[in-house]
Amino acid sequence: MRRWWALAAVAVVLLALGGCGRPAGVDGDLTNAWAAFPKARTPVPVAGVCYLKEYDSTWYGDFDSATDCRLSHHQTETVYVGAFTGADADRSAPPLAGSAARRTAYGQCQKSTDDYLGGDWQSAKVLVGLVLPDDKAWTGGARWYRCDAVQYKDSDYNFVNRYGSVKDGLRGSRPLAVTCVTVTDDGKNSVTGTDDTPCDQPHNGELAGLFTAPDGAWPANENTRRDMANNGCEAVVAHFLGYPGDKAISNYLGWMAQGFIEEQWNLGDRTERCFVIAFNGKSANGARILGSVKGLRGGAPKKA
Repeated sequence: MRRWWALAAVAVVLLALGGCGRPAGVDGDLTNAWAAFPKARTPVPVAGVCYLKEYDSTWYGDFDSATDCRLSHHQTETVYVGAFTGADADRSAPPLAGSAARRTAYGQCQKSTDDYLGGDWQSAKVLVGLVLPDDKAWTGGARWYRCDAVQYKDSDYNFVNRYGSVKDGLRGSRPLAVTCVTVTDDGKNSVTGTDDTPCDQPHNGELAGLFTAPDGAWPANENTRRDMANNGCEAVVAHFLGYPGDKAISNYLGWMAQGFIEEQWNLGDRTERCFVIAFNGKSANGARILGSVKGLRGGAPKKA
């Protein structure tokens, strides 16, 4: 009796699977011509959005901290979003550090940030970072790259949480422009601090312009880098002071170069900021001047 019951149960299951009693109009095809589920897509960032989190060169799948730049205390702002194409997009993983693809993307970041700010971003209180999807997002189809601007409060690159956008920061009154600074040093030609200072207030330094080194491999030797920066910035300062040549000759003023970071160099950013510096003897610490020294040549700046 127990065996018959088991067989009977199997028979019921077979009848059910066999489709006896199928309703009219049902063809027994499991798919029944249903549309396929849409392919999963990773999110794509948008320009003009700010983020509460600190800048990171790799995105790990979190857009939750995106916020309205006008309303929230934030650290980074996306100024441009691009996409890898062609052979770069066919890679199995995001382009490697130092690759031509990253350099090309960062070149677009620099150009787009110039447009966003209204001037050369190197002369603003801003740093520009390249953000790529992580490996998982790339495997999932993400091919975008993001250009983020990070504002700092002074020329020592101390970052600030801010309200509002950096957009147009170099237009009009140029609120994000680097102009005059107060430099401290150790008396041995090494800078120990740089504070942004209005030019009509006592200061001892002023941004004269930018020097961009020729394209090439990163100069591993520190002395080579120093000589390159000093020679380049001397020419920039000389032109700023009004000299026709590349030599800045003054009993009152010298210059300071600021820049050259290996990671940035490998991305194509080989730029130095060049400052005119007022000296008191062999140190800038006791020197204080007022106003701009542009066009002064060898004359004495106005003392504070």
